[in-house]
Amino acid sequence: MESVEAALARLWPVVVETERVILRPVTHQDAAVIRMVLTDPQVRAFLGGPASKARVAAKQREYPTTPGVWAVAPGAGGEAIGIVSITGDSRCTGRAEISYQLLPSAWGQGLGREAVGAVVDWWTNKAPAGGPLIAVTQERNIVSRRLLESLGMTVLDTLLEFGEPQCLYTPGSAETALRWARLLRAQHDEVERWRGAQARATAVGRTLPEDLSALSPEQMDRLCPARHGAHGRICAREKEHAPDLHLGRAADGDWIAWMGTADQACLVNQPPPRSAPY
Repeated sequence: MESVEAALARLWPVVVETERVILRPVTHQDAAVIRMVLTDPQVRAFLGGPASKARVAAKQREYPTTPGVWAVAPGAGGEAIGIVSITGDSRCTGRAEISYQLLPSAWGQGLGREAVGAVVDWWTNKAPAGGPLIAVTQERNIVSRRLLESLGMTVLDTLLEFGEPQCLYTPGSAETALRWARLLRAQHDEVERWRGAQARATAVGRTLPEDLSALSPEQMDRLCPARHGAHGRICAREKEHAPDLHLGRAADGDWIAWMGTADQACLVNQPPPRSAPY
């Protein structure tokens, strides 16, 4: 499964056009519309209120260099009327989150639905290996909820954020179901790899010092310089291992240690046998 950030970086820049709007990457010339959507009391009514000057300035710098942030402009030309974005969901690694803010002057014309729907379709069709897409809106924000539901999105979960009940929406499609299945499988595999790493980390490995100079000469002689896997504690070196104690560091920095033969220690792309760890 491709990460949200990797998918956006690979595909960016992107222009998405519909019958009435054009979504294009935000530029520094969009500073005014960024300020307006972030400070308008109506736009921010369910988003914690108008943003501070510091936050506005930060977003004016950040948006033009961030893959996945579009300015929404009328198809007939003119100034941008809002912002739509896809980013990695900070609540859960592997999920994509769509957000949208349009100026009140663009409300009531179906332009928001058109813009958000176009970005949902773009993610579905152009990033098939990316994670599932969600949208989170306040439970009381009936207008936003109706927009999402008109696009076929359904409430998957409810949560409390910023002291307010929120609804978590996701597209109700077979494609989305497959993305959720991939994400859950990846999360399960990650947990199992972590558990396997903990099970294989030996008592010797856990007690080794961070400072190499604290190792005895005998331990230094047996320290493995080869590359090791982050989770499986797999050694990529095939020769010249000490026949008894194998010491090395995993890519995540943890010490590893096996007691056994070189053949047991030097498994490529497979975890060591249960009888191998000391």
